[in-house]
Amino acid sequence: MSGGLAQGQSWTRDYYRNHVTAAAGFAMPGRDLKTYYQNAFAWSFGYGYRPVKYVQVDLGLDGSYNAARVKDYIESPGWGYLRIRDFQTFLPLGGRVVAPLAKGRVEFYGGGGAAYARTAEFLRQPSDWVRIECPDCVARDGWGYYALLGGSVALDRAQHFRLGVTTRVYRMDTSGPPVGATPAVNTTDQWVNTYFGLTFSF
Repeated sequence: MSGGLAQGQSWTRDYYRNHVTAAAGFAMPGRDLKTYYQNAFAWSFGYGYRPVKYVQVDLGLDGSYNAARVKDYIESPGWGYLRIRDFQTFLPLGGRVVAPLAKGRVEFYGGGGAAYARTAEFLRQPSDWVRIECPDCVARDGWGYYALLGGSVALDRAQHFRLGVTTRVYRMDTSGPPVGATPAVNTTDQWVNTYFGLTFSF
């Protein structure tokens, strides 16, 4: 074990317990959404805790923008026309198995768990100090599961910073009013979201 890694970690273990990740990438809709939605810019924030070296518990918040291609407007007195946009939100809760290589400098991992997803319309507010209600905005949501696969490489000798790529495949049943061209029925949704991110471990 390198001197830097030994100094950066507790003498009782050769791995970090806490891992915070910020990432960006793209989201690809599938199954019943494929006809109605488009690929979209996506982002991800996550926290992972490792009770043991090879297992990590994950909690995350993923999102994407304009996959439903909503381009509606409402007219507000004094503010004119304000745009309504659509956002997708994913809440993954699960875990992963981690395979460290090269004394931990390279990691591969795979896992999965439960997931909640919501697609909603939001009104673009005219100011940070003004809040205008959006009676026309709707949302649909549902529960399902996800699977993930990815890897990362340490950027520094102490392995505090890692650059990685992760793909999450979401599958869930959603219901609610139509968002964009989605039919107003229950749908089986699939998303393949790929993120390139930076992780801080401590």
